[in-house]
Amino acid sequence: MNRKNDQTVAQQAAEVVDDVADGARSAVHGARKAVEETYEEAGQFARDSADHSLAKARSWESSLERRVRENPKTSLFLAAALGGLIVAWWKRR
Repeated sequence: MNRKNDQTVAQQAAEVVDDVADGARSAVHGARKAVEETYEEAGQFARDSADHSLAKARSWESSLERRVRENPKTSLFLAAALGGLIVAWWKRR
């Protein structure tokens, strides 16, 4: 009877170990899936942000080109003034 008890205890212990291993596998699988989803979301966010930034830069470029064409003298004056400021700053360094 003692031997039968030992087998039953060993079987119960094996079942507990199997249950714990199944739980650990399930937890790891869930964590992996969450990481993959977060990675995909972050990638999509980065792509969307890059697309938005590129569109904004193109819009600013078009706007600047239009303003330069509409006001060429003012544009030349601003460019010369900016160049003068850069030279003055450069000489002070």
